[in-house]
Amino acid sequence: MLARPDILNPTLYRLLDMFGLNKVYVRGEGNYLYDEQGRKYLDFIAQYGAVPFGYNPTFLWEAIARFHEAGLPSLVQPSVPLKAVELAEKLAEFAPGQLRYATFTQSGAETVEAAIKLVRSATGKFKILSCENSFHGKTLGALSATGREVYQSPFFAPVPGFEKVPFGDLEALEQVLSREAEEIAAFMVEPVQGEGGIIVPPPGYLKAAQELCRRFGVMFVVDEIQTGLGRTGYLLACEKEGVEPDVLLLSKALGGGLVPLGVALSAPWVWNEDYGRLHSSTFANNNFTCHVGLAVLDKLLENEGELLREVREKGKYLLEKTREVQKRWSGVIKEVRGEGLMVGLEFCEFPPEDSFDLIFLSKRGGFCALLSGVLLNVYGIRSAPFLNNPMTVRLEPPLTIEWEEIDRCVAALDQICEIVYKKDYVWLFKYLLGDETRPGQVKDYRWTLREVKSSELNPGEKPSHRFAFLIHYPGHDDLIHATPSLEQLREDQLEKFLDWQAIDPEPEVLCHMPALRCRAGEVIEGWLIGVPFGGKQMMKLPRSVTVPVIQQAVDMARDLGADVVGLGAYTSVVTRGGRDVQGRGVPVTSGNSFTIAVAVEATFLGAEKMGTDLDQAAGAVLGATGSIGRVCAILMGERVTRISLIGNPARKNSSLRRLGIVADEIVEHAMAQRAKGNLRGLAGWLDRALTKLRTGTEEDLQLTAQLENACYLGAPDSPRPFATLEAIAKRLGTVCPITITLEVDKGLRAADVIIAASNSPGYLIGPEHLKPGAVVCDVARPPDVSPAVYRERNDVLVLEGGLVQLPDNIAFGSNLGCREGIALACLSETMLLAFENDGRDYSIGSRIPLETVEHLRGLGAKHGFGLAALHSRGKEITEEEINEIRWRASLRRQQAAWGLNSIPDADSRRM
Repeated sequence: MLARPDILNPTLYRLLDMFGLNKVYVRGEGNYLYDEQGRKYLDFIAQYGAVPFGYNPTFLWEAIARFHEAGLPSLVQPSVPLKAVELAEKLAEFAPGQLRYATFTQSGAETVEAAIKLVRSATGKFKILSCENSFHGKTLGALSATGREVYQSPFFAPVPGFEKVPFGDLEALEQVLSREAEEIAAFMVEPVQGEGGIIVPPPGYLKAAQELCRRFGVMFVVDEIQTGLGRTGYLLACEKEGVEPDVLLLSKALGGGLVPLGVALSAPWVWNEDYGRLHSSTFANNNFTCHVGLAVLDKLLENEGELLREVREKGKYLLEKTREVQKRWSGVIKEVRGEGLMVGLEFCEFPPEDSFDLIFLSKRGGFCALLSGVLLNVYGIRSAPFLNNPMTVRLEPPLTIEWEEIDRCVAALDQICEIVYKKDYVWLFKYLLGDETRPGQVKDYRWTLREVKSSELNPGEKPSHRFAFLIHYPGHDDLIHATPSLEQLREDQLEKFLDWQAIDPEPEVLCHMPALRCRAGEVIEGWLIGVPFGGKQMMKLPRSVTVPVIQQAVDMARDLGADVVGLGAYTSVVTRGGRDVQGRGVPVTSGNSFTIAVAVEATFLGAEKMGTDLDQAAGAVLGATGSIGRVCAILMGERVTRISLIGNPARKNSSLRRLGIVADEIVEHAMAQRAKGNLRGLAGWLDRALTKLRTGTEEDLQLTAQLENACYLGAPDSPRPFATLEAIAKRLGTVCPITITLEVDKGLRAADVIIAASNSPGYLIGPEHLKPGAVVCDVARPPDVSPAVYRERNDVLVLEGGLVQLPDNIAFGSNLGCREGIALACLSETMLLAFENDGRDYSIGSRIPLETVEHLRGLGAKHGFGLAALHSRGKEITEEEINEIRWRASLRRQQAAWGLNSIPDADSRRM
């Protein structure tokens, strides 16, 4: 590999590198290129038509040797260049009409620039008319004639004097000419739009366009820079309709793939003295390049154009075979089009129910770059996508392509189309992960597709408000939910795939929800916007990388018209609870308030179904210093007396300090509950403790006053509530009901109910951490509970936290892994706030008020959003399954006494 391959164009190299297109070719021979490792690639690009005879054709090198032997000078301006004159005469022989003057150039863009000057000086008119979706080059004049804004806007193009009409639309052309002919110098058109995606106009278009130009006195310029010299099976594409342009532009193939050479051929009535006197180019009229051009023409015309006839036949064959592929795999290829060996395969857009990864990639313009990467790395075939038409793959091989080489390319395309048809997308990505093996059996994943389902709208009804929700893949399961065929990858490959997605991160809309109707009948609509970071990538990459992408996504939502934007998973964490995306013209929410409300409700319901007595139970909160964990811990204290708060050991000092603050807040809230007469959970323990202390010594009374002052009066000189609680427990000779720890094992082993709400990108809870009968509500994304718990501990109940039953049975396609009618609580909060549309930010930062949680709980009841049925491992868990868990937990508790090493299965229990 070269030391600095990006020195020429780091932007382009980054794109090539991303899709595995960054090969370094060290040899070219015939229709093949060879890389540094000696691997051979069949070329189906031919430098966009500039390599007509393959690489290093013998006849051209022989011609070059003859030039060298002759000793001719290459550059003799302003004197007569013999070979340039000879090439000009030969071009005039076969050119249609009266094209007899040649302006030689060194590129296609320079040829277009020359033509613009030529027609303006000939007519005295300023405007150049060209077509939408056209491509005429990247110098400023040629770029202005080009019909795609994507090429133009950074360079303040087009400059004045350029206008566009739709390609192939004679009526539109006639209207413009009839209105502005006095200002238009020329109409410039490609016989087939090359860079636009191989767009072929209706039959007769070119001839009729010429006649319109003649009628209105406008010069007719045909750009055959890509189509000319054999590409369409004719020496010139305009031959097919007998077109006789005023100016004809050639380049690319004219240099035979070895030298840069172009020419603008013009008729006598176009040539003029001003142009002849004032236009020149240092390296034009070059004897050496023109000598090569003569050899190119001789080759194309030898044996009465035998090669041209072969190109026509092979082009028909290529079109026929690719159309068979299109028919075989219905719905994959939208259109096959082309002329000769200039073929474009336009792929269908991905439907809303399809893989989020493929939808994202296609919207970002990367799908056909991916296909080109597959063709190159897996099948050894070099193709190219279009910037102008990103869902189209270009097939433009050398004119010398062999029949069996066409078959080889078609066979590869056929298998790729089978992959896309069957949705076995893993084969499109494996090469990026180091696996370049060809597919064996392509599996059928069509059954995994889930359509976007929305509420029905009444005739004329429109949504009243809009929302947007930012999503990414916190864990590997989320990735597989979006693209099920990725289940075939190993964990390390999945992580590598997420690394790949984060290379050039930009947000994109993944799914549109047309309508959701609430209980009261009001309707909203919304969008899911994808941010291409996995959980580990989001947490490990610098905030200077991740935060701007999330800000861009919020801006995208605002521009879509969203009334509120929700921050899913780690998008709220890395933006400091949403603070970094406030003030961007749209309210934002982390969604954490409703998540808290639903998680606590699910935990208590799960405990009830497991027969757990919460008044006697021990609780634990993993990730207790986070925005969700903190409030969950406070609310857990309303029902549970003993609570273990578990923090992050990687940040020992700050975690212990923050855990202490959370413990203070739990005590303060419990004291407030006691004051209201709510004596369950920690409030009941405190009431009993303080009652006992009031009958004790002076020191006991001081402890009582100390706690009441700290909690009720907020006395700044009082010891912290948690410290006072510890002192009270010690005074009473009992264990403090609140403990803080950084050790997961220590914090969880005795817990009956657990809420897991860390921000860890990896698993934290294993089979060894849980007691029999434990209830774990896992709110974390990705989950804190490892898959091993499900495999090895069938005596514990693990719940997916934060799942909400919606008021209607809608689904966002794959629905973020939820079944129809179910949504994550953070997404649900976003939708609730859209229904309310009060214009405020919610759930921002790490210290969410309890009042906000209660407010969102109330909004849920108002609009018909409530706790979904308890779910585990992606599906609803039944009463029978819970009873089975309860039995196994009971049996495991007796296991030590019985001396058993295993638990009987359910069937043996029933015998």
